[in-house]
Amino acid sequence: MLYIFNFNLKEYKVMEYQKFIKENEKTMVEHAPKGWKYMGTYFYVLGFGPYTAAQFWEISDYADFDTFRNHEDPTWLKLMERSMEFGTPEPTPAWLLREAGDTKITEPKKKP
Repeated sequence: MLYIFNFNLKEYKVMEYQKFIKENEKTMVEHAPKGWKYMGTYFYVLGFGPYTAAQFWEISDYADFDTFRNHEDPTWLKLMERSMEFGTPEPTPAWLLREAGDTKITEPKKKP
């Protein structure tokens, strides 16, 4: 599954956040929760998005969210706390996508 976490950055913090990500991506990968594969941090550009940026993560199943919640790696927690300093406080939606071939489809029965 593909988990996309959208967020906005504080005014005048975008360049600083870009530097932070460049310097810490390898550490994020090494200390990520089990089952979480970091796919990158992307900026929405030229007005093609409702947010400043998004992080992309690949996970296997819904249980990976519990693993994320319970992850106590000190380096990981420091990175998450530091990255939160760049963001604005309003809630933004995250998106969870499942491959079409792996999605259970339920449709109503056709009426005669």
